[in-house]
Amino acid sequence: MQAQKGILLIHGLTGSPHEFVPVDEALQQKGYHTQRVTLPGHGDSPTQRFHETSALELLDHCAAEYERMANQVEEVYIVGHSLGGICTLLTAAVRPPKLKGIVVFSAPYEYAYFYNYLHGLAQVPLGHLIRGIYLAPRDRVKFTTPDSRPWHMPKLIQQSRVIFSLMREQLHNIEVPVSLAHSIYDLTIPYPEMQKLAEKLRHSPGGVKTTTLTRSGHRIFPISKDMNEAIRVVVDFLETDCQAMAEGRPVSSGEIARHT
Repeated sequence: MQAQKGILLIHGLTGSPHEFVPVDEALQQKGYHTQRVTLPGHGDSPTQRFHETSALELLDHCAAEYERMANQVEEVYIVGHSLGGICTLLTAAVRPPKLKGIVVFSAPYEYAYFYNYLHGLAQVPLGHLIRGIYLAPRDRVKFTTPDSRPWHMPKLIQQSRVIFSLMREQLHNIEVPVSLAHSIYDLTIPYPEMQKLAEKLRHSPGGVKTTTLTRSGHRIFPISKDMNEAIRVVVDFLETDCQAMAEGRPVSSGEIARHT
């Protein structure tokens, strides 16, 4: 018998599907069919070098993972973090069959601090900077970090700009409900990026919900941190918010923006 709901979990740049383990386990306990995606150039045995992976290869990989999930379930939802959030938005923009909604954590719209790190950090309020450093993961979860060197950065930035541009061009094509969540203590992607995304998605038929996170930095899923905040965002969306947004009803928490 085909499962009813499947959730794809897509990690971010230099991340790992292992970061999603607490969310994955919480969803499985509720009966969802889940799949943690390993992006090209990542993982224990990557088939290609991290810095040689193109934006289009990332998107093609996510599309293939989506098709695999769609063949196993009646409804598909995607949860993406950072770069995985951009891939999630772009996957939704092509309006694949069975997609019912997406959750995007810590995604950029046009700016990331690694573009000009010192200048970006200089604009972070001191209180947020101190708290953000405190919330940065001190112990890496058990996964292999992609091999990256300083001289790889120009190519990584160039590919990041490609995928940022693609996302901005395609946001107007998203029709499913979208839940955006971002920490005010994020020292990698500025918090206002979520507000920019929400504004661009305001005209989406499915609506967009925004949630401000306060118990994490950029990486929201390290094992050593409190998972409850991130898990609640995902579970609330799957169990109540997505359907309410599709029907134009109020959501459980956060803020919802809808064109009227």
